[in-house]
Amino acid sequence: MKYIDEPAKLQQEILKKTYSLALIPLIYSLIRGEFATLLGFIFGLLIATLIFRLRLIQIERALDMQEKKASTFIRNRYFIEYIIYFVVLFVARKNPSVNFLAAAVGLFFVKLTVIGLVMIDIIKGSLEKKLESYR
Repeated sequence: MKYIDEPAKLQQEILKKTYSLALIPLIYSLIRGEFATLLGFIFGLLIATLIFRLRLIQIERALDMQEKKASTFIRNRYFIEYIIYFVVLFVARKNPSVNFLAAAVGLFFVKLTVIGLVMIDIIKGSLEKKLESYR
């Protein structure tokens, strides 16, 4: 990855790629006129972005703590994140103008982007090793 030593820049890069990839389903749902899907995806994506930004702040705070206190802090924050996921999905389920599945996909879209970027890095690394072994 490009900015592995600078977490804030890496986070910005991941979010840029996430929003670039998110344009595909957003434009598709806009063209098809599925506004509930559009709203659901945007709702989930915005909450996912906020949670992703919050995670960086929490990790930076945890680095200044003792190990046991930091472990408890991070564990509690993960519990809070799961509550936020539940509330977002509950609101999406109860609100008829928001598509539940689109909100769920939007909520996990940042994670899917990170997994995809890691897979691309692994594939690039293995190809570079193969090319060097042939040289």
